[in-house]
Amino acid sequence: MLRVPTVLGKPINIWEGILLILLLAFQLSSGLRLIRVPLKYHKLNGILIFTVAMTHAFFGLGVWFFGFTY
Repeated sequence: MLRVPTVLGKPINIWEGILLILLLAFQLSSGLRLIRVPLKYHKLNGILIFTVAMTHAFFGLGVWFFGFTY
């Protein structure tokens, strides 16, 4: 049985959800030019969003459907 790692007493997928909200806010802000950042950082942030979202989904779906434990 797989166990979901915990950080400060909370499952990692909770922390990843909070991180995703922050990354998406940065992506939206830089895409709309509310904050000025080079295109390189906008692209790197997109890759980071994809990576964090995939691990977030892995653990979330694992808990929901496949019996992962905390």
